[in-house]
Amino acid sequence: MNIKLTELEHRKGEPLPFQLTLDATELKNRHDEIRGISPVEAKGEAVQLGNLYYVKGDLKADVDFVCARCLTPFTHHAKVAFSETFAPEDDPILQEDEDSDILPLEGDEIELDALLQEDFLLAMPTFPLCEEDCKGLCPSCGVNRNEVACSCKNERIDPRLAGLADLFKDSNK
Repeated sequence: MNIKLTELEHRKGEPLPFQLTLDATELKNRHDEIRGISPVEAKGEAVQLGNLYYVKGDLKADVDFVCARCLTPFTHHAKVAFSETFAPEDDPILQEDEDSDILPLEGDEIELDALLQEDFLLAMPTFPLCEEDCKGLCPSCGVNRNEVACSCKNERIDPRLAGLADLFKDSNK
């Protein structure tokens, strides 16, 4: 979906509401951790104030992941807020501050699809967890420690320091 700049100019500061659905298949293909995704619904508004154009709103979708610690499939109800500012390419504000978050406008339209896809993908976790305090799998027996407590001893001792462990055993007697 594209927003025509002339349409925003005619509204004289009045916000233009928009609603669109992003291509879920393309989003799934672009993020390795996404196993499934519902249609991504975008709702927002665009407005022109002075020489700047503002686009803001929310993206919503249900995203299926596999937990990076316990390998359990889970669904994340994603709600991603977005806010972008645009200025014409020849606007002096773009030349003054190169590190600005203001994006240059090319042409007479704001292309929303690519912009919103990037915002959505950047908000997705690269290390998805089913819960913040997920205990993961036991490295010895492989049991899911969120469901069952195992009695494995997972103490790792650096082999270079193993001799020191023997020294402390003798001193405790």
